[in-house]
Amino acid sequence: MNQNRAAVFVEENLKTIFAYSLSRVSHKEDAEDLTNEIVLAILQSAGQIKNPDAFYGYVWRIAANTYKKFMRKKARRSFEVLDETLPDDTDIVSELCAREDVMRLRREIALLSKEHRECTIAYYYDGLSCAEVSETLGFSLEMVKYYLFKTRKILKEGISMEREFGEKSFRPAPFEFTTIFSGKYNPEYRNLFARKLPGQILLSAYYTPMTVRELAVELGVASVYLEDEIRMLMHYGLITEVAAGKYQTNLVIFTDDFTDEFHKHAVRLAIPALSEILDSIKGKLEQIRSINRYCHALSDDRLLWALLWPVMRCGNQVSGGLHPELQIADTLYSGATGTNYGVTNPLLDGDLGCQAFAGVAGINEDYYASAADFGILPERNRYFNVTDHTALAEKICQTVAGEREPEFMILTKGEEQCLFAILSEEASMMGQLYEQLFACACQLMHTHAPNGVAEQIDRIVFKTLIFQTVGLIGYCAYRTGMLTLPEFDGPVAFYICENTKDAESGVKYDVCN
Repeated sequence: MNQNRAAVFVEENLKTIFAYSLSRVSHKEDAEDLTNEIVLAILQSAGQIKNPDAFYGYVWRIAANTYKKFMRKKARRSFEVLDETLPDDTDIVSELCAREDVMRLRREIALLSKEHRECTIAYYYDGLSCAEVSETLGFSLEMVKYYLFKTRKILKEGISMEREFGEKSFRPAPFEFTTIFSGKYNPEYRNLFARKLPGQILLSAYYTPMTVRELAVELGVASVYLEDEIRMLMHYGLITEVAAGKYQTNLVIFTDDFTDEFHKHAVRLAIPALSEILDSIKGKLEQIRSINRYCHALSDDRLLWALLWPVMRCGNQVSGGLHPELQIADTLYSGATGTNYGVTNPLLDGDLGCQAFAGVAGINEDYYASAADFGILPERNRYFNVTDHTALAEKICQTVAGEREPEFMILTKGEEQCLFAILSEEASMMGQLYEQLFACACQLMHTHAPNGVAEQIDRIVFKTLIFQTVGLIGYCAYRTGMLTLPEFDGPVAFYICENTKDAESGVKYDVCN
């Protein structure tokens, strides 16, 4: 006998089954409970019926037998006394087995979705009738019965399974949520990923939509705790419900596989381009030295390291001017716009990373620095790892006063603009390199990312490309052989400029445009 036919029979005769139950028990609530058990028994026994013509009579025998079992169980409940004494030695194994079943049951209940879980707890743990569950939880009586019926099947299947939680349940995968925003500060939003769980949810549901139950198994976290996290992620548009009960991440994530493949392609593109760019810059060093006495006193190597970052900044602006449609900021929440993305490969690490900072940062009210902490540089030569701004300000004053030899460029705003004008050709060449890197990154990301975030890819890659490539370009510049690692202490990839009022305060990966 086909179970589908049995389900159709139950649906068409539910009122009749309920009337049968009501005629045999005293209370309406008991009739509802008996109806549930009869329905379950009919569906479970459908496969045993060989002759479809005998089906109608067979189901009423099932109903009669179920009624007898129901009454026996009810009688046992009435006289059952809780035995809190420990079992004797001969029953220890049975007791342990029973406890294991209880733990399995609790495990499966913890994995249930909200509606199924609440109905089950109210009915079985709180002892409410179906009608009381309906009134308490606000579900229709029919839906309560449906949830209980479905839950019995789910629990029966689940208890017999050997659950294997996903690896993220005990070893969270690396994940960093990055938001570049402007506007009203929202501490809830900014601190959303201070906890591990939201990031693990986004990683788990990135490629394949998952139910709360599936996420619970993958992460080893009860559904009741995941529901609030998912609700918050949905509120901020970081995850979406793509089908009934199925959720998928709505965020571009720079995965390890993407980053590794992009780095391989990017290095091949960048090394020959940077060799040409640095060679061109080297041919202009004497012209740059003529700007002021501080530039004139520096060696070729110090000047080249100091000039690499501003050429990158200007080159990125050249590339950005070709894509005005990609510069529109997304709405993150009410009162704030910006860009969000996720990273699983820690870009701060390694020779291809940027260890702390790339951008501008105020020193005091008179000066600011433009710096990049290329990962290829030894730690002693990185600006933000070793620089004490108070000591640096004093060193600037002593240099300006002629009390010490210049160790870095110190420019006025006018001299900085003059420097940019001298390097405009190299900035244009850097812009062409960024265009190549942009096309490469987009092509790879469309291959690596799920279709659900496809429309975001070009925009996110465009807005984050300079952050993703700061360290890589520094590494490739070194690989050309035109830049060498310093043999002295102190930062090298920076210069000082007057007038902090015209500069932005630096933050991690903040780029001055």
